[in-house]
Amino acid sequence: MVRKFAGGRTVAHLGAVWCVGCALTALQFQAVVLGLLSGTAALATVLVVGPPLAVSLFAGLGTSARAFVPLTRRARGLWGWAVTVYAAGTAGPLCIILVSPRDRGLSSSLLLYPCGGVCAALAAAFFLPGARTRLATLGVTVVFAAVGCYVSWSAAQPPTLPEWLSANGVDRALLRVGDPPAGYTLRVGGASEDGFGASYERPGSPELQLSVEREGHDTRRTDARGCPVPFDERIHCADDGAGRQLVSYEGDYARQELRLRRAGLVHTVTLRGSGAGLPAARHILSTLRPATDAELAALVGLPMRQ
Repeated sequence: MVRKFAGGRTVAHLGAVWCVGCALTALQFQAVVLGLLSGTAALATVLVVGPPLAVSLFAGLGTSARAFVPLTRRARGLWGWAVTVYAAGTAGPLCIILVSPRDRGLSSSLLLYPCGGVCAALAAAFFLPGARTRLATLGVTVVFAAVGCYVSWSAAQPPTLPEWLSANGVDRALLRVGDPPAGYTLRVGGASEDGFGASYERPGSPELQLSVEREGHDTRRTDARGCPVPFDERIHCADDGAGRQLVSYEGDYARQELRLRRAGLVHTVTLRGSGAGLPAARHILSTLRPATDAELAALVGLPMRQ
């Protein structure tokens, strides 16, 4: 009966430390975020005032453990216990923030709160008497740290192409390219649920830009031939053969668009100038095909929705 009482008292003590650790982690996280948004003075106030208040809260909690945690029976030991527990509860979430991928941010800041509580509870468990208790606490700490390291490593790995396409809602039907003309290099620019873009580059020649989107996505006004209605610039449209349409813009930014409508998609190759790259643009549209995974590999380096 005595052992059950002692065990229940220890569990209650560690549970209380965990709850306080979770609450303090949440408060500190929100306070630091607000401080960052409010300016240097506000952030400095949070960093100066917050820790002493948090340590005082833990010290008040530590007074209830004097019966079974010898260190807390003296004032110096109590404050040392409080500082150690607070430092551990703060260090864990801080490590998670530091190792989180910068381009994705924290997948969920709510995960920080229980992590702070667990770290504080593990630190408090180290001060419990008994070699077995300390050994068990050490084992749990090692497992917790290993799991945390693995999760952080896994989060830092780039997604696979199917994962990236699925997360960004990209329809693979949009991912179409033409074979690069002689001397040109194909570079994928980006993809979304609305369209796909790629460029063809060759030293000494204007870049050719390919875009693929669904019919009706372009909301510009057009005439009966599908030619854009001019707005403060001169536009000429002509039949280029093989189902292609050539749109020439003669405004401040002279350019041409070679368009091909097929299977509900609009494929457009844009080129600058008077049309020296038209043969290359025609080659791209005449060789359209689904892009390979190797050609799309650069997409996984772009931001991905969480």
